[in-house]
Formats: sequence, structure tokens, C-alpha cells
Amino acid sequence: MAHWSDQVNTTYIANVANRYMIENPFKVFNIFPLITSQKLAGYIATYTKSDWLRIGTTSLYKRVGASESVGDDYTVGKQAYRCEQYSFHKDITKDDRNEYDNPFDPVNDSIDFVVNRLQRVLLSELITSFFASSIWGTDVDYDDSSYSKWDAKTSGVSDADPVDEVMSYHSTIKSTTGYQANKMIITFDVLKALKSNTKIMDRMKTTTDKTVTLALLANLFEVERIEVLDAVNEGGTDFMVNGKMLLCYTPPRPTKAAPSAGYNIGYVGESNGRTIGTRKILMPEKNDAVRIEADMYIDQVAVGTDLAVFCENMVS
Repeated sequence: MAHWSDQVNTTYIANVANRYMIENPFKVFNIFPLITSQKLAGYIATYTKSDWLRIGTTSLYKRVGASESVGDDYTVGKQAYRCEQYSFHKDITKDDRNEYDNPFDPVNDSIDFVVNRLQRVLLSELITSFFASSIWGTDVDYDDSSYSKWDAKTSGVSDADPVDEVMSYHSTIKSTTGYQANKMIITFDVLKALKSNTKIMDRMKTTTDKTVTLALLANLFEVERIEVLDAVNEGGTDFMVNGKMLLCYTPPRPTKAAPSAGYNIGYVGESNGRTIGTRKILMPEKNDAVRIEADMYIDQVAVGTDLAVFCENMVS
């Protein structure tokens, strides 16, 4: 006897699917500002810090009668950049395009797929370019026995005082540049350590908010924003990066009036102003497949190395 379940409907549900696409997965351009360029290569103007901090003998500035004013000059240098092309594609077969009841929306899904992949590539490049030792003016390695790991506890009490340590890093940056660091970039395991740090919890006793949120931590560390690098590695086994922190200053947007620890420089000459451009390519030689291809031209440049303190091996 036939049963109703024998009549299988092969049409997919149109408004739901299970895919591992993360909306806006990475905050690369929130970490370092994006500069768009109409040229693949060029220079960033750099100024010598000492020219702008110099005072000298104050009596030289006193002027009497017809005497000349004291004068000085500043040096303008240049730092080269070169945007490299990164590309990735996904081919859509003719059969996929002809499956009209297919809810996967092969064209738009493929666009998401290639853009998401390039975003992951961009983040991986950012970690290599910025989250390593010997890049910034100050490196701190918590494997040094003089530092306590941020997740270490003795008898349930945290050994480290992250707020006190970060304030000392603020002092390092501000006392040498005049700028207050405004961004703190941490990995997920560092965030986890901060949320259970007993010294931070003690400080919270005087606040109305008893939950350790990113906003509360930003207030404690006196930064405008904390970004968490929580992207998963390609094996789906862990995060891309662990145990690291970068405290730095960057302007709200690219400007000639203020320095920046680093910049993302994106060439947009061939993508109608978009950092990541996509295009559709007909492929008759591949049985009329359609190729969705994404391109980006990017260079990630550490510009003001004295505007950042980099820490690694921060948790056990």
C-alpha cells in the first residue's frame, strides 16, 4: 500500500538554507582606515616627528625691535605602497542556472562566496602585516617571566591587572607621539580572559553595569573602540589568531592633519570605486558556464610604528 511519504517533493524550501556565510565577517577596515587610490603604486607623505615636537631655547623666540623672527623648517619624506591584485572565482554551470526552483540563487550565492573568500584573504593578510613582532615601536611578549598572563589566577584571584598594564602602554604611545591610542584590537581568547579577570570585576563594583561588555572594557581601557579578531581558521578548528593585542591610534578617517598607525590602501581604478569588485564572465568553452569573479587591489601599510604597542602570548 502506498504511503503519503512515498511521494517525495524534490522542490527545496525557498526561504531557508544552512550555509556558513558570515555577514560582514571581518572588520578589517574598522581596524585601519581605508585609503582609496586611482593608482596601483605611489607614496604616502611622511613627516619627521622631531620637526613638529622641537622647541629649542625659548629665548630665541623673543623678538625685539627690527630683529628677524627665529625660523625653522620641516622635512617631508615618502613611504612607498604598491597594491597587489587578489582574485578568486566561482563557475556556475548551465544546469545550475536552469534550476529555476533552486532556492540557492546560484548567481547571488556565488557573489557572496567569492567576496567572502576575498574578505578572509584580506584578514589573513592583515594578521601577517600588522599582528606580529618587529613591526611596531614597542613589542611585549608575555612569555617573558616578568609578565603575568591575563588568564592566570592564584587562589581564584587574577595575577594580572590588565587596566594598569594597558594604561602603561597608553603612556608609552602618548609620551612619544602626543597621541592617545583610541583602538584596541584583541583576539577572542584575550577577550575571554578579560571577562573573567577578578581585578576588572573589582573595578566594576563602582559601576551600574555588572556585565563585562566590550563597551565597558573600552571605557576601562580608555579607548574609543575594541575590535575582536574572532574569525575561524580554514579548518574550522580554532580562530585564525590567538593570544594577541594591538593598542594603537588611527584617525576616524584618512586625513592629512593626523598620523595613523597603519592604513589599508585600496586601488579602485577598475572597480567603479569599490574595494572589492565583481564581474560576470561568459564561459562558452566551459559548456556555457558563467564565471563570477572578484578582484581587489590592496596594500596594508604600517605607517606610524610608534603609534602602537603590540602584545603576544597573553594567555596560557
